[in-house]
Amino acid sequence: MRMNKQELLKLLNTLKLDKEEFWILSSSALVLRDLFPDAGDLDIAVTEKGLEELKQNYNLKQKENGWYIVNEKIECVCDGAKENLKYQPELVENYYVQNLQEYYEFLLKSNREKDKLRIEIVKNALENN
Repeated sequence: MRMNKQELLKLLNTLKLDKEEFWILSSSALVLRDLFPDAGDLDIAVTEKGLEELKQNYNLKQKENGWYIVNEKIECVCDGAKENLKYQPELVENYYVQNLQEYYEFLLKSNREKDKLRIEIVKNALENN
C-alpha cells in the first residue's frame, strides 16, 4: 500500500535511528517536498554509524544489490558520510532528504519507467527553486 506525506512522517517517527545518520531518497523525498502524491516504500541512505544502529535495532536482510531490508516498508543503502557526497542532503520536514540535483542526475541515467515519469517533476522543481 502506498504512503502519503502524513503516513511517511508517521513511519519516520517510528524509525529507531538517529536523524543525523540517514537521509531520505527517491520518491519519499519528493513526497516530503509536496512534489509527488505517495511512495510505495521508504528508501533511505545511511552512514556507517547509521547502518550499525539499524543492525542493533532491526533484523536487517541484505539484498543482492547491496541494499538492506529494514522491514516491510523500509529499505536502506549504506552511503558513507554525508560530508563526502557531491550534493548535500537538504532539511525538509525536520528530516534530511536527497538533494534534488542529485536525484535528477540519477533519474536521467535510469532506464526504469517509473523513474522516467519523475524527470519532468524534478526538473520543474529545480527550475522553480
